[in-house]
Amino acid sequence: MTTELKTFIGSQFIGKPVLADIEFIPHLEKINDFADTNGLNIFVTSSTRAWNVPVGGAVFTPAKMSNHFIGHAIDMNIKIGGKLFNSDALSNFDSLPPAIQAFITAIRKHPVLRWGGDFGDPVHIDDGLNINIPDIWKQKFPIIQSELNGLTQPGIRTEISPRLLFLTTPLMQGDDVKAIQKKLIEKGFDLGTSGADGFFGQTTANAVIKFQEKEDLEPIDGIVGEKTKKALGL
Repeated sequence: MTTELKTFIGSQFIGKPVLADIEFIPHLEKINDFADTNGLNIFVTSSTRAWNVPVGGAVFTPAKMSNHFIGHAIDMNIKIGGKLFNSDALSNFDSLPPAIQAFITAIRKHPVLRWGGDFGDPVHIDDGLNINIPDIWKQKFPIIQSELNGLTQPGIRTEISPRLLFLTTPLMQGDDVKAIQKKLIEKGFDLGTSGADGFFGQTTANAVIKFQEKEDLEPIDGIVGEKTKKALGL
C-alpha cells in the first residue's frame, strides 16, 4: 500500500483543484479519458476533505467512512456546450444529453469506479474502497488526514508540489502566502490593514479573485495554483 496526498491536473478537469491519494490518481486519469472521449468537462466542487469539518452546500450527508477523507473521491458537476449540469440535472439520467449518459455509463462499466447517482448522490464518483477494503481505508485515513493538515498548519512542510494556496480553516500560513500577498499589493490590490502577514485569509482570497478576473484566468476561484502564480510573476 502506497499512501500520499498529491495534486491532480487533467485536461478535462476544471473548477476546484483536486487533491487525491496517489493510488486514486490512475482512476482520475481514467475519468479524464472518459470525459475527453465524450467532449465534456468535469467541474470539481470537492475532493479530499478534512475530518470533522462541515461541508457547505452538500446535497448528500457525508458517510462516516467517506472516501473523501482518504482522497479517493470527487464531487463534481458536468459542463458541456457551455451548460453546467448540477445535482438536480444529473439525478435524471434519462433526460441527460447523450454525451453525459455515455460518460456516466463508462463510469458504471468500470471495474472499480462508482457513480454516486446509483446510491443517491449524482455528483459523486469514487472507487468504493470504504466498502470493498475497509481495512485499507482505515490505514489510509490517518496518513491522508495528517498530510491534509500539513497544508493548513503553520510550520509543517508537505511533499505536495506545487502547494496550492486557498482559504481554509485554520488559515494557511507561510512565506509562500506572504510572497503572493506582496505581489498582489505591488499590483495595486488592497489587502487591508493585515497587508502581507503570511496568512491566507478572506481579504487575500478576495484579492486573488479580483486579480484572476482582471487577468482573465480560469477558473476564477480564489485559489493560487500554477497559472495564478505565473501571472503574478512568481
